[in-house]
Amino acid sequence: MGARLGRPTRASLPPMPAAALTIALYGFDDPAAACARLRVFEPVRALTPAVRLLMGVVPSGPGHTVATDVLAAADLVLIQRFFPGPRTAPILEAIFASGKPVVYDTDDDFTAVPAGHPFFPRMAALVPHIRDTAGRATLVTVSTPGLAAVFRPLAARVRVVPNCLPEALWQPVAPPQRPVAAIGFAATPSHAPDLACLEPALSRLAQTAGFSGRFVFYGCPPAPGTFPGATILPFAPDYAAYAAKLPRLGLAIGLAPLADTPFDRAKSAIKWLEYTASGAAGIYADLPPYQDVVEDGQTGLLVGPQPQAWAEAVARLVADAPLRRRLAGKAREALDRSHWLATGASAFGDAWRSAAQGDTP
Repeated sequence: MGARLGRPTRASLPPMPAAALTIALYGFDDPAAACARLRVFEPVRALTPAVRLLMGVVPSGPGHTVATDVLAAADLVLIQRFFPGPRTAPILEAIFASGKPVVYDTDDDFTAVPAGHPFFPRMAALVPHIRDTAGRATLVTVSTPGLAAVFRPLAARVRVVPNCLPEALWQPVAPPQRPVAAIGFAATPSHAPDLACLEPALSRLAQTAGFSGRFVFYGCPPAPGTFPGATILPFAPDYAAYAAKLPRLGLAIGLAPLADTPFDRAKSAIKWLEYTASGAAGIYADLPPYQDVVEDGQTGLLVGPQPQAWAEAVARLVADAPLRRRLAGKAREALDRSHWLATGASAFGDAWRSAAQGDTP
């Protein structure tokens, strides 16, 4: 751990550099994982050389090495997601004592993690520190309006910086032309409860005489025996590997169910972005993450919580290839207009530079 730094006065802080904005990053997410790639590393790559990243946390065996010596060269400190906690409290004090502007960034509402989620056992200890960090930060950046509503009572400044797909990772493909429609559910294992609600209805549909679809589960398997003959692929923690694999699966239809909880309502529509880049027509939970981007019947289908409604939507798309292609095509047009990182990276840069310069909202 580096030495604790004193607090410089505002007048003694170095001026903003004419070229690169230097950011010290503190986060425990694997640099190869989706959140780190989408919220930090790919935006920085897109903004290079205008932005330079210094690592305050480095993976070391099963744990991490955390240092404060990078603070001296930083114009801005970026704290990510669940870095704040009891073990990092001394590091956080050193960060705030440095006098450097601080951005806290998250794309999950850790204050509302449901009891069945893998994160839940850790959250009771972390949430007070997350709240404190958000309250002391110069700026809080979040991925959705729902998350902004969560953090506005806690933070002086909150800015929505949406997730975008990095062109460096995603190679979009056209909708598949295969006679048997592949229906995909691509998700982390934490989404098992979302799938479990739909399994009985979708399993019955899959085993109906004359049904011409086939199911593909990528990352989150169904209960054993519920989908005979389905393709089941393991979770890919490396987001670049996931982004390379998903478009190659030939999905005609993508499924994105969500439970109606405060935690899920604050999520982003990343599955709409990913399914669209993969050429699939998507069926999405009729909840804020997807209501904000999906035009029902045009760029996807929005479906309520009833499992039978999901089975009917799947059956409809399986039987109607022209409708699938139209939905996928309209979604791709919307993706290309405003959801690639080449367009969205400037929002990250603007937020970081605004915080570094101490601009008011």
